Amino acid sequence: MMENIKVPKTRNGKATFKLIVDTTINLFYEKGYFNTTIADITSEAGVAAGTFYLYFPNKLALYKYVLMDFQHDIRREIASKVSTVEGRFNKERVGIKTFIKYALDNPHSYNIIWESLYIDKKIFIDYYDGFAKRYERGLKQSIADGEMYDVDTELVSYILMGITNFIGLKVLLNLGSNNEDVDEVVDKVMAILKTGIFKD
Repeated sequence: MMENIKVPKTRNGKATFKLIVDTTINLFYEKGYFNTTIADITSEAGVAAGTFYLYFPNKLALYKYVLMDFQHDIRREIASKVSTVEGRFNKERVGIKTFIKYALDNPHSYNIIWESLYIDKKIFIDYYDGFAKRYERGLKQSIADGEMYDVDTELVSYILMGITNFIGLKVLLNLGSNNEDVDEVVDKVMAILKTGIFKD
């Protein structure tokens, strides 16, 4: 995803690069990818068009950079918080809470990430496939450690990502009721995951 993107090394260059990226995130959130032009970005950021092209060859490359940055931020945030607890169940609880709180702090992330499905389906597939593969590694280790049943880890990774994504949407968009306390919402999710929903 970093192909043809020139990340600056000087302090001024880094500041301008960040300004372009931050401006782009806001515009993509407000107007969407297709309704945002490079001229919009440079005008809003107060930089010349030539400055944009010093760092990014085109709008799609910039979008991919923003998407990758979100992915790294989310992974880093979850990994940092998950590393503080023991046991797969507790790691899942903390991971879901961390993701939801990240979404609340960065509400634009959902719009920008999911818009990739319409920009280039392969970007969307690669984004979630990458998450799933990393998720699987942890699940396989938990099975080896005797913390989980011997399940289809690929399927379970998508199940858990689906739960996390849509519980995040429920809280972020205040869908339904009882969204005020993230900890309580996630605790309920974990209780359901632990006991299941179907009777024998």
